[in-house]
Amino acid sequence: MARINAAKYGMNKGHIQQSLQRSILFRDVDASDLAAFSEVCRVQTVPAGRYVYRQGEASEVFYIIACGEAEMILERGEKGTCIVGRIGPGGHFGETGLLAGKPHSLSLRALSDLTLICFDRRTFRNVLLANSRIHRQLDAILAERLRVAFLDQADTLSSLRPATEPTSGFDEVILMKEKVPNLIRAKGQAAEWQKAICESPTARRTHIIINRFAANSEPFMVTGEAGTGKAIIARQVHNQSGRRDGPYMEIDVRQHDPIDLYKDLFGNEQTPFPFVQSRQAGYLEQTCGGTLVFSHAERLAANLQHRILQAIDSGSFTHTDSDRPIVLQSRIVFVCNQDLDHLKENGKLLPGLLALFARQHFWVPPLREHKRDLPRLIEHYLERFGKEFGKKIKKLSPETLGLLMNYDWPGNLTELSSVIRRAVMLAKTDEIIANQILLGLPKTEGKWEFNILRIGWISRILRSPFFPRVPRMIVGAILLLAVVTLFFGPQEAERNLGITLSWSIGWPLLFFSFFFLARTWCNVCTLAMPGLLAQHLLKPQRKLPEIIKRFSGWIMAVFCILVLWVEVVWNSYQNPVLTGWIILVITLGSLLTSIIYSRRAWCRYLCPLGAINAIFAMPSIIELRSNRHVCLNRCETHTCFAGGEENTGCPMFRHPYLVDNNRDCIFCAACIKSCTHRAVHLNLRLAPQELWTLQTPRWEDSFLIVSLGAIFFPFALHQSYTELITAIQELSGRYGLHLPGPVVGSLIFFSMILIFQVVYHLMVTVEARTLKVNKKLLLPLLGYGFIPLILGGYLAAHLEFFVRDSWNLVLIVQEALKLPVSTGDTRLISRDSTAVLQTLTVIGGLLASMYATYRIVNRVLEGDNLESRMVVLPFGFLITMAALFIVML
Repeated sequence: MARINAAKYGMNKGHIQQSLQRSILFRDVDASDLAAFSEVCRVQTVPAGRYVYRQGEASEVFYIIACGEAEMILERGEKGTCIVGRIGPGGHFGETGLLAGKPHSLSLRALSDLTLICFDRRTFRNVLLANSRIHRQLDAILAERLRVAFLDQADTLSSLRPATEPTSGFDEVILMKEKVPNLIRAKGQAAEWQKAICESPTARRTHIIINRFAANSEPFMVTGEAGTGKAIIARQVHNQSGRRDGPYMEIDVRQHDPIDLYKDLFGNEQTPFPFVQSRQAGYLEQTCGGTLVFSHAERLAANLQHRILQAIDSGSFTHTDSDRPIVLQSRIVFVCNQDLDHLKENGKLLPGLLALFARQHFWVPPLREHKRDLPRLIEHYLERFGKEFGKKIKKLSPETLGLLMNYDWPGNLTELSSVIRRAVMLAKTDEIIANQILLGLPKTEGKWEFNILRIGWISRILRSPFFPRVPRMIVGAILLLAVVTLFFGPQEAERNLGITLSWSIGWPLLFFSFFFLARTWCNVCTLAMPGLLAQHLLKPQRKLPEIIKRFSGWIMAVFCILVLWVEVVWNSYQNPVLTGWIILVITLGSLLTSIIYSRRAWCRYLCPLGAINAIFAMPSIIELRSNRHVCLNRCETHTCFAGGEENTGCPMFRHPYLVDNNRDCIFCAACIKSCTHRAVHLNLRLAPQELWTLQTPRWEDSFLIVSLGAIFFPFALHQSYTELITAIQELSGRYGLHLPGPVVGSLIFFSMILIFQVVYHLMVTVEARTLKVNKKLLLPLLGYGFIPLILGGYLAAHLEFFVRDSWNLVLIVQEALKLPVSTGDTRLISRDSTAVLQTLTVIGGLLASMYATYRIVNRVLEGDNLESRMVVLPFGFLITMAALFIVML
């Protein structure tokens, strides 16, 4: 019978002996024994795609592969299948079931046409095992199998996620309908899903794309913003395709070293040890017959992209240490956060890959572009999280729904899920109300931070009812004295107590406090006190109009520039009455806003001084943040934001859970007092990470930052500035133009701002081309890197004012008390010492700005290699500005 089968399949005894000798089992067997074995075997062929046997079938035959390749498959019922490994010529299988008398534990499928040498159960036991050399090799193989079996289970099988198996972190929502994979897999419900998902143009288009991609096995790409459901769409395409029973694997490129990923993807050449092969099989082999998804594919190394493109084009690949071609049977999917045009511009993907994926590409629209789907999504999340927390939430108040519909959802589905989950957790009735909705992206946990509330006396001070009342009373008394003397005191600036308290002491101390105390000055600012007192009596509940909130950054920037314009051009430093009016106008604005609107709307959205405080507080060495894990999992009241019986909540409308910067926090300690879980931290930090990690960068902030850099020059040199105005007036007078001083000063003032803005835009434009990124992405971000340097310049300038003029306070008091007035040099320290401190301050700001700018550029590149040429331009801008600061001081 053996001879008949051998002839039938084109194999004589010589061919059979050669095939047996390729196997590790028969490698040391004598030629005479091989000849005997060839007499008692039979030859069998299995066409590609057919199973040699299925998992669970009876074990009756021992197989040796003479020609072709097979794959071992672990079938896991409803959880799908996993590819354990491949076996090539010389490999063997089937012996485990024969030895144990058990059914097959794996299935064997032919990847190509197989030619098998087969031994039945009796021959295997009585002939093959009787040979001591074969028995010894088989013992070694079984020992190796036992050693790696448990490792394989953890390292290989657990890395595969069958397409039908739910995984944590997946939303199970495709933009608009819940649990789509389960509906699709459930027979008879496809029509229901189809009807539900096609309720908006975006939903219908998504459905069409999924069906189109699922109808073929060609590679495809899904792009879109973070949180839009790209991975879910890729999974759904797999579920609806002919590969639904095959493995599904997602690889986050960010979590893999490029060299290791190269090896893991293509695998190593395999030995005849069957179960060793499962450790050597690469991802392309493990996902044979299924789908392999590369998340953040734009971060793939160029050489790896080239190999993937080559494998797709040729339909085959090789192991890292072999030239033997292997048929590619995995569907390749790329998932990127950048759109196709952006990827073409920045060159992060090879042109060949871009051309390949251009045939099947889908840009997933962000949630803000299909808000029509929001009610259905919200309904889904309410039901889902209601089950999680054991609540039955039936509705949202109209105000709440309007709030959600007006929000732009920068975090897309991920953020929406988090917001609704939080609201359900806080809900006390069957209705979600507006106060239970916290909009914004939470800050990630930072490193190199120390919570100074662990220090007992600091914690006691901040939790004391005397804070911030006592500091406000002290500052209020001083400010009241300053305002009275500004209007009714001597009009000579050097003899006016209000001028000294305002410009020589108060204004410098304000800037000094930014670095150490962030925006605490706003907390004790008494310009807001009349408004706070009026609120205490009137208790207004009206909310600030949304249009003001939307454009508050620009409003504050314009107000801030106008205030500085009045100060510099009209030289309020020498004009007590003008200084007094500046203070009164700001106080009046705060008072009127506080009477009409709730909380400190003026401080948060309108105050010009608040704009300066917000910008320069960002590089501070302290920050107020919350432990987001405690907020999410333990807090059910959020009194730190909404308020309680003893306080009115955060006056700046910011929940500590959502605070990711110092821009909007005035360190009033209300949340520290309110939080019973001690989740609010006051951190001493090594580096102001928010400058490069800010989740909501605003172009209006960068506009104000650059403008402050321009205003520094007329501000720091206001005496020379006044002389320049006079010189220009005299020059224009010679040509018959009699320009008023304020007009000339205004032209110079706003021309400086215009020049700096133009230079900044040109620099951003060139830098964007260098980095191959969108200019709109870089424009709002890069300005934050300049804050430390500009703050350093202002600190240096105010240091000179403080050192030179603060002693006037003593002289004025001596004069008022009819005491002998001190004479001689009234500087606190020498001019040379001041110059050294000023230079060091500017240099320190420069170094901090260079580091922050480096981190911002690195963030924009999204993990790409940062080359030195990429930061030459912004560094040159910073160094030039620092040099000008030092020269002008």
